[in-house]
Amino acid sequence: MKKTIIIWSVLIITIHYSCSQEQANSTEWLNKNTIELESNDLYDFSGLKDILKDKKIVAIGESNHGLGKFYEMKSALVMYLHKELGFEILAMEGGLGDINLAYEDIDTISPKNLRDHTLFGNFKAKEVDTLFNYIKATSTSERPLIYTGYDTQFSSSYLITKLMRLLKPLDKTLSDSLPSRIYSFQKQFQASYNKDSIGYLKHRDIYIKNAKDISKLLEAKRDELLKTGKLNKKQYLIIQKTMEMFIKSTNLNYEDRNLSYGLRDQLMAEILIWLLEEIYPNKKVIVWAHNAHIEKDFVENYNVKLMGHYLKERYQDDYYSIGLFAYEGKAYEHWTRNSVPFKNDDSLSIEKRLWNTGKELPFLEMSRLSRNPSNSWLFEINKGFELENGRMIRFIPTKRFDGIISIRSSEIPTYD
Repeated sequence: MKKTIIIWSVLIITIHYSCSQEQANSTEWLNKNTIELESNDLYDFSGLKDILKDKKIVAIGESNHGLGKFYEMKSALVMYLHKELGFEILAMEGGLGDINLAYEDIDTISPKNLRDHTLFGNFKAKEVDTLFNYIKATSTSERPLIYTGYDTQFSSSYLITKLMRLLKPLDKTLSDSLPSRIYSFQKQFQASYNKDSIGYLKHRDIYIKNAKDISKLLEAKRDELLKTGKLNKKQYLIIQKTMEMFIKSTNLNYEDRNLSYGLRDQLMAEILIWLLEEIYPNKKVIVWAHNAHIEKDFVENYNVKLMGHYLKERYQDDYYSIGLFAYEGKAYEHWTRNSVPFKNDDSLSIEKRLWNTGKELPFLEMSRLSRNPSNSWLFEINKGFELENGRMIRFIPTKRFDGIISIRSSEIPTYD
């Protein structure tokens, strides 16, 4: 019996030592292979130059839509990519119509109004003000940072207001009824949530007919509108593409309504490809979105094809996805308007592993990694905190992203 106890004790000690040694080796490897992007409260992205300079698309994610440090750091990174690496387009997760039509009015719109009239509410934070001041300031330069959006949803009332003014002399009834008809989108969603099939179909059909009526009228009046200067060619194309996406994104049978999440990502990819290849050909693009939208491959136990999967398939090595995580802090949960405290202290979490390096803002490049005993965990399942994805998720880092950044801590964004 004593012999058995001794054997088990030795075995447990051996396993514990082996695990501790493996963890020490992985931390040592991370220390050597991560780039520090922040020192003394100043960002330094120069270490990313050789990694990103030849990419066509750099997609920057975020593990949730409610951390002020995310918005501050991403804004600084966007400006660096524009200034130093020749990226000319910023594509943010916001309405195709709202953002693009507002940017067409850049000469007459203030940076704050450009922010507030284009973004979803959770993005309207002071941490992005520097970025919007920069967009405005560069708009008159030889190489502006062009601001665009790619979501199938409307993210503000800018599109609605522009359409009402445009349509009023053409069809006053259509113009006056536009707000109630376009908000059938929310009513369709609410009916789906309430399992109200009749309400779902009613508001789906109102929303789709509204988009078709607008598209048909503008097509009939196209030459007149372009000739009188009430629309330019780009504005016309943006509005027509927006109406097309309104129709495609909601044209689901009641039984298939749960497919809308994957459909949205499919259509966002379609819009981005259209913007990249038709509206802004041969330009380098920065994509701003959630980790889930920009990931290049699936997380564990989830097989819905998302935007980044389509973009990686199409652009291959020209597409570079960066996952963004945070070790601890408070996140803004926009659907409840609550502040959610979190701390990712699990030894298997990607945040804890990167926190162990002692670096403020470590960046890990993974697209060219070769597996070895010290980094093999990056080719296996890890954990990460993503608020909008059900909080704790499981994924293989090298499979999901090309690179990862992790911040140490953050509070919620600073809202007006």
